[in-house]
Amino acid sequence: MKADAVLQVRIDSNIKKEAEILFERLGISIADAVRMFVAQSIEQQGLPFEVKTGYPGRTTLHAFGIASKYADSSKISLEKEAWAMAVAEKYGNT
Repeated sequence: MKADAVLQVRIDSNIKKEAEILFERLGISIADAVRMFVAQSIEQQGLPFEVKTGYPGRTTLHAFGIASKYADSSKISLEKEAWAMAVAEKYGNT
């Protein structure tokens, strides 16, 4: 199959640099990686990886609830705020 179409994507320059380093170690270019992603998406008829909301699941929330029972009640709101900030930071939900 000949490559005759152009795809342009804007991406953060720091992420691009990290990706270039990673893909270079794998022996491929970013363009190769994008082509692989698209081919796998077609093959899978969806994204070739699991997509999540970025929020903790029921098990994590249950564990947090149990831990809260033993926590200093005056600090629970601070702990919840810290937890929410950590999840937002990790998953990019600001």
